[in-house]
Amino acid sequence: MSPGASWLYVIANTVNRGPAGSRAAIAGNATGILCHGVLAAMGLSALVAYSSDVYSTLRWLGGLYLIVLAIRTIRTPSPFVRTGSDGVELSSLLIYRGGILMNLLNPKVALLIVALLPQFVSAEDGALLPQILTLGAIHAAIASTVLTIVSWLTSRAAPLFYESPKLERAFRWISGGVLFGLGTRTALDV
Repeated sequence: MSPGASWLYVIANTVNRGPAGSRAAIAGNATGILCHGVLAAMGLSALVAYSSDVYSTLRWLGGLYLIVLAIRTIRTPSPFVRTGSDGVELSSLLIYRGGILMNLLNPKVALLIVALLPQFVSAEDGALLPQILTLGAIHAAIASTVLTIVSWLTSRAAPLFYESPKLERAFRWISGGVLFGLGTRTALDV
């Protein structure tokens, strides 16, 4: 439940794109978690946990992607504030794909799944694959519930951003700065 890139991604898309952006970001995040569950079931997440080269590569890619998201967040004004600029319009599909990619390139999610899931899986309870996939789906459902609450709270505050171009611009710069900081931190592993 701790805030991270997925929270910021959902918040930014809720403010900038409204309910459709919020749903797409949450669905992308959930799909990324499900993909991590599949990767864990296949044993690939363990590779991330035990191979410093794979972890470093994933860490760098994830950090760079967060930096790209930061730049996109800063450059894309909300459609609800008429600033006269020609911002890039993001479709729900692009936001969804971005959520998946952001989650998949986050090595900490893979490590969390590798560290957490094995404790709740037992060979005596049957095949491991369905157990791991079920736990991954539960994790995705919990994350989606938390992000839906975050999105709802954000949507209640969003009218403030819609009424003030200066406040909306400040939000974009602050959230872009936080994403940039998370990206830098992820890439450099500090």
